[in-house]
Amino acid sequence: MDLLIVGSSDDSFCVEVSELVKQKGYTTGILDVCDAARLFSISIADRKSQVTPDIPVILRIPSPATIRTSFDDSFMYGECLATLWAATTLSKSIVINRPTANSLWGNVSYSSTLTKLRAGYSNSSVEIFSSQIPSSPQALLNKQWCLQDLATYDTSFYPQIPNDIGPFRASWVDSNLDYEIVVVLDDKAWRCTNVGLEHLRLEEKSISLLRNLDLVFGTITWSIESNLEKASVARINPYPSLEEIQFVWSAFAPALLETIFS
Repeated sequence: MDLLIVGSSDDSFCVEVSELVKQKGYTTGILDVCDAARLFSISIADRKSQVTPDIPVILRIPSPATIRTSFDDSFMYGECLATLWAATTLSKSIVINRPTANSLWGNVSYSSTLTKLRAGYSNSSVEIFSSQIPSSPQALLNKQWCLQDLATYDTSFYPQIPNDIGPFRASWVDSNLDYEIVVVLDDKAWRCTNVGLEHLRLEEKSISLLRNLDLVFGTITWSIESNLEKASVARINPYPSLEEIQFVWSAFAPALLETIFS
């Protein structure tokens, strides 16, 4: 196998990358955490580690179930995750995104506020985590109180609530802004629109933000004020969907192949 994609066959990004790689004459596979972990063995001799097989990997690990249905299954998943974590950390081949001592997705946190701070972006927005629906603390002009279920990521605006059981995250979202998505891969970045935003240097800033999070691949969603004079970070995503990338796919795809196989 020339490339291992750790993810789901239901993930359109994984499928599209797999097809891209096969078209170029390489072999690849899409495996879940446990099947991927069983591929690897790790040995240490003379204070040096060796991972077998040492092959390029793209990590797209889905979030585990929030409610344990089986102790045995949960224990096995944890063991496989630890093996995969070690293998992709110690591997000498390219890993997108390589795990760190902090997590399997760089320094990204469930808290968007904390993620922005870790990325080096100054942010003072309110963010609340709660086992119950956090009601809107007050009314703010041109802002909506956004609610998200952390188990399903279902999102709604108060007073509508996600149709799930929580836990929940809530924060203010500007209601009259436009958005620009920047796709980042290593030292390259592409904006998804042709709007004249060059003066905001979003590509350069997005690369810097991801580097601060120990990531080489992801998307930065920027909120843009109507006068196009100011941009603020709205979201940082280490596992972007194909829909987020599709508008720059013609540039992104060859860059991804070069990164993996050069």
